[in-house]
Parts: sequence; structure tokens; C-alpha cells
Amino acid sequence: MALIDISELHPGVRQLTFNRPDKLNALSTPLMAEFDAALDSAAEDPSVRVLVLRGAGGKAFVAGADIAEYQGDKRAEFIAYQMNSRRVFDKLECLPKPVIAAIDGFALGGGLEIALCCDILLVSEAAQLGLPEGRLGLSPGGGGTQRLVRAVGKYAASELMLAGWRMSGQRAFELGVAAEVTDDLDTAVLQRARGCLKIAPLAQAEMKRLMREGFDAPIETAKSYEQEVLFRLYSTADGQEGIDAFLEKRAPEFRGK
Repeated sequence: MALIDISELHPGVRQLTFNRPDKLNALSTPLMAEFDAALDSAAEDPSVRVLVLRGAGGKAFVAGADIAEYQGDKRAEFIAYQMNSRRVFDKLECLPKPVIAAIDGFALGGGLEIALCCDILLVSEAAQLGLPEGRLGLSPGGGGTQRLVRAVGKYAASELMLAGWRMSGQRAFELGVAAEVTDDLDTAVLQRARGCLKIAPLAQAEMKRLMREGFDAPIETAKSYEQEVLFRLYSTADGQEGIDAFLEKRAPEFRGK
């Protein structure tokens, strides 16, 4: 059985499903290897314009790491897993295509860290998001402490990490982490994915990079990056096609060039 189930939701939209429902889709070394390969495949395939991440079983997106792998004195294995996870999560964050996380049930520990690497989060009424590593005497290791505080601010992040609280789907929406809380994730996912398909792929990739790299840069530096990107996009075939299509009152045909 594949630990990452790959399917095509819609032309141009690929879905990766974390597929360990009996373990609430907990992350394991074999699952991470499949996830890593699936990200490479999606990045390299020009027919894939949008990526969707979901969890199998209806109870969890990803409920964290499979802690049973590290019981006992397995420091070397634990460090290797954490370093590899950080690398894969960074790869997800830097994917030059929109990534939608559809969260139903638990997104805890590494599950929330994965979600925070995505571009659009959609959550169900039953969603529960958190970083409970402190209850194990540990701390997050896949970027959770850094991405969460940037997403929600110090005080909301402290509630989750220092008190071990969980965000409901509604709370995630109120904090601006989730774009929508819904009881119909399938419809919400397709709506967002179809919207993404209308945006020029080169522009999407550059805007993702600008948001990521500009966030911590001085604002004047970031604004200079922004204009450099705009001027470069203007000279692309897609840039000219978008302008022509607007003036000709037709849908543009973007080719990623």
C-alpha cells in the first residue's frame, strides 16, 4: 500500500493523500521518503499546476510523527529523521506551484508544520491544529516554532506551544491561518484550485518567492525585489499574453514562458 496516494482531482490539479489512516497518518521514515519523491514529481511535471494535500480516513490530516520509531536511545536515527523532515518541509514551502492543505481532523506536530508550509489552508469544523511536542518533553523541530509565530504572532503561538492548546478550525480561520472553515472540503478545494489555474504559473512562482524571501527583508529592499520581478514578468510571453487577453476581452492562455 502506498503511504502517499497520488491522484488527479482535476486537469492540472494533483492530490497527495497521507495514507496511514490506522495511525492517523502519522509521519514515518518510509512515508517521508514517498512524500519527498512525490514533491519532486509534482515540481518537475509541467502538467501539474496546483498541489493539494489531504489525509486519509477522515480523522486526521497528519497527527504528528510516529513516536514509536524513536522509543529508546536512538539519538542518531532521531536526528537523521528530524534533519530530513526539515529538508522536505523546506522543499514543500519552496515548491514553485500553489499548494492547498485540506485539513479534516488532527493536524498536530509535524502535521501542522506541513500545513504551515502550504499556501492556502482549508479546514473542516472538526479540525484540530497544534504543536504538542512539549507534552513529550520536546520541542518542534520542523520549523513549527518559527512558521507559527510568523503566521499568528507571538501570543497566539505561545498558547499553542507553551500551554499545549489546540486551535479549532474556527480559531484558525479567526487568526487568518485558514482561508475557510467548511463542512464541504471537496467543494472548497476545487474552488481554490480552479482559481489558482487562472493565474500565470511564472507569476505564481515569483509571488510565492517574494512573500517568502521578502517577509524578513527590510521593506525598501523587499519593494525593490518586487519591482524587479514585475519588470521581468512584463517581458515574458505570459506577461504579454495576459495584457493582450485583457484588452481583447478573452481568457488568457498561459504557457509558463
